Amino acid sequence: MGKQPEKKAATTPDKLFVFGLDEEGKPRGARFPEFNEKVASAAAQMKLASVHPASPAVTEIGMKLPVGRLYASGKAFVPPIRRDLLGKLKAALELPGDGSKVQQPAPAPSSEKAKAGGVVAAGLPRTWESIAVGQLVLVEDDDPGFGWWPCLVTKREDQVLTLQLRDYPDKGTYVRHIAQVGLVNPGPE
Repeated sequence: MGKQPEKKAATTPDKLFVFGLDEEGKPRGARFPEFNEKVASAAAQMKLASVHPASPAVTEIGMKLPVGRLYASGKAFVPPIRRDLLGKLKAALELPGDGSKVQQPAPAPSSEKAKAGGVVAAGLPRTWESIAVGQLVLVEDDDPGFGWWPCLVTKREDQVLTLQLRDYPDKGTYVRHIAQVGLVNPGPE
């Protein structure tokens, strides 16, 4: 008689858990059989947290996550999950003494969503010619030396802008030629 093959453990705990809210605010999560830098990187790009190593409490809840997949392209498949499962995972991580190591994704740059008189800063123009109603620009105060103030464009007639202070909408309006306003750096395209 030959040697009996060794039986694998019935449940091998997964070593990497990925979960969080995606860019649309929908809960997603997955478990992976072992730590993989590509999975952690893909999770960060998807704005999801990754946990490695996980405490026994987090592992127990994390085992309820569906199995994720890593494609050859380096992208990961992290399926949608129930919101209550996401809440249980977060609660387990917040328990005192939980030894799990969590890698949070880098926060997204904050966007200008200030409201003034019903106008919302819809974006930042890249050129003076592209300035449109609702966008944020900088305007020098009528009194030189008082600095530049963020203003929202409320009206544009050819190259003349009507502007309202973003932070003090009740303080009146400015009228400026497009060459007299400053652009805020919109970041990379």
